[in-house]
Amino acid sequence: MRDRLRARLGVRTTTALAAAITVAVVLLVAGAALVLGLNTLLRMQLMSAADQQATQLGERVAANFAGSEDIKRNGILATGKRSDYVEVVTDYNADPGHPPDVQNIGSSDPLPEYPLMADVLVRPGDVEVVDSWVTLNEGKDVEVLVVAKGFEFPPTGQHFTVLAAQPVDFLHRAVDTVLVMVLFGVPVLVVLVGGATYLFAGRALRPVEAMRARVAGMSDRDLSGRVPVPPARDEVGRLAVTMNQLLDRLDGAQTTQRRFVADASHELRSPLATIASGLELLDGSVAPADRSTVRTLRGEAGRLDRLVDGLLLLARSDERGLQPNREDVDLDEIVEAERGRPSDVGGVAPEVRADPVRVSGDRAQLVRAVRNLVDNARRHARTRVLVSLTADGPTALVEVADDGPGVSPADRDRIFERFVRLDESRARSDGGAGLGLAIVREIVAVHGGTVEVAESELGGALFRLRLPLVEAGPPQPEPEPGPELFDDRPEPPTLPARIPPTSGRRPSPAPRTPVLPRPVPIRLGDAPSPADVNPTGPIPTVPPGR
Repeated sequence: MRDRLRARLGVRTTTALAAAITVAVVLLVAGAALVLGLNTLLRMQLMSAADQQATQLGERVAANFAGSEDIKRNGILATGKRSDYVEVVTDYNADPGHPPDVQNIGSSDPLPEYPLMADVLVRPGDVEVVDSWVTLNEGKDVEVLVVAKGFEFPPTGQHFTVLAAQPVDFLHRAVDTVLVMVLFGVPVLVVLVGGATYLFAGRALRPVEAMRARVAGMSDRDLSGRVPVPPARDEVGRLAVTMNQLLDRLDGAQTTQRRFVADASHELRSPLATIASGLELLDGSVAPADRSTVRTLRGEAGRLDRLVDGLLLLARSDERGLQPNREDVDLDEIVEAERGRPSDVGGVAPEVRADPVRVSGDRAQLVRAVRNLVDNARRHARTRVLVSLTADGPTALVEVADDGPGVSPADRDRIFERFVRLDESRARSDGGAGLGLAIVREIVAVHGGTVEVAESELGGALFRLRLPLVEAGPPQPEPEPGPELFDDRPEPPTLPARIPPTSGRRPSPAPRTPVLPRPVPIRLGDAPSPADVNPTGPIPTVPPGR
């Protein structure tokens, strides 16, 4: 229960609550002690003041300052004209066998003769303290603390008791004031301490949050980043150093693993090519009884070659990314090609429904992604595989559905991991090593798309692949027509015909003046050539005279 509550509240909230509860308990205990101590201290002060009053009054009466040896006269004279609360009482019945006859033989002016402030008689030298209420002559009731102290009157040997009282209203006001301050001050202090602790805990945990954010931003492909180390060499600083050391070890192990996969895959390609070529040559020269064995080996060699090729692609993706050669690709052509493509996995031929869609990407990689999805569906389908391509808003949507066993919701994220094959697909005849869907995710991610799996209406799995469409450029506006222009060049002057000198020869005819064409209107932006302006050719000129 405690761990569950701590996990739900978090470190900052738990720390703030712990600090607030601790402060609240301490303040409540301190407040209670303060109230009780103040009450006790003020009560002791009142008792001391009342005891001094009783002592002074009792010694004065016992001294017989009136000189009459009458205890009552001494009591009246000693208490007269006093504004405090004092009384002198005595028991006139000295017989122990009869009830006492207690009488007031003197009281201060504010007090009535009866009732007495307290029904208390003490022996000489004894002191008793009681709480009581007194009704003054003016009719006001006052709560008092009464100190009763016993004395002896020497002339007659009679015992008497002096009652001295102190009002306790001041004590109650002081205690109530402190109590109110405690009741209102403790919650305020608790809230302040809790809030301050929450803020300071957040500041103290800020390096931890920086480490968490840095680690959250790392991917499984790149572990070269390191968490910031705070300047303080405390537990948080040592945690940062330890995390960086752990990241160093993980980065080194990952680099070694990638290098091994890449080197092993690269080194296996040449032997596999040799084996495949040898088996192909051997297929035509072995006896018919051994031909099936050779063909089985050729199939296994092809399967191993595809596995190595997939490992090489993933190794390149981990090391430096796939780096596609982007171009405009008609995705519908890739999807339509799956209609009649022969597949090594066999299974059901897919039904294809594709709309014209164009995306930007590497054609070979997109072919591989679509082919892996279709082969996966054909491998698990019972009777039907449906491949569709549509434009869904700004993305191209490829859906591959089958009526196979489907994928449970718990495995829909794990199925795109490497070397993952679900329980229904672990048979050797069912397909590959679990790299096809991992390759699809890598290709789709580098093209800025997504791939997911859901439940198909056919009863099996439905893989959705989304890729961004090619962004069409903004339409070019048609040019606005410009102002009409005319050929306003001046016409050449007409020269008079030259009259030859008279002779016996026949005069030659005068040359004909050429006729200029009418001006043709043209527009800016599409000005024609001079031949278009003058269809008859360049403007002729009249030859000069001979």
